[in-house]
Amino acid sequence: MDYQAFLIGVEMYAYLDPKDLEDLIVRLVEEMEKLGFLPSRRAEGYAFLPMGSPVPTHLRLGVYTGMVTFWVRGAGEVERSAEQLGMTSEEFFESIVTGIRKAGEIFNAYQDRGSVRVYIPEM
Repeated sequence: MDYQAFLIGVEMYAYLDPKDLEDLIVRLVEEMEKLGFLPSRRAEGYAFLPMGSPVPTHLRLGVYTGMVTFWVRGAGEVERSAEQLGMTSEEFFESIVTGIRKAGEIFNAYQDRGSVRVYIPEM
């Protein structure tokens, strides 16, 4: 499978009322933690680090005035990230995809509250 093409294609954003935006962020942080992604604050929002490790491939949430965006950072580094965590590339990719799908569910829950786009490529 072409991991990079899939991961680069992930696209999520939401333009919401500030209260709904904050709620989405809190829910996303909580759910990512439950899946084993350590949320780490960044200037633009959060990095969700698989198994709490700072590997090149991880999930990101950008928090801006009135909107949030979600993407995969280091999409071309799946093999290296998996190796650093002692996993196969397939295992690592599946864990990342689990996080992506959960984020998509959370974003989609806000479809009726503002402008929300969730695109996860077909596998």
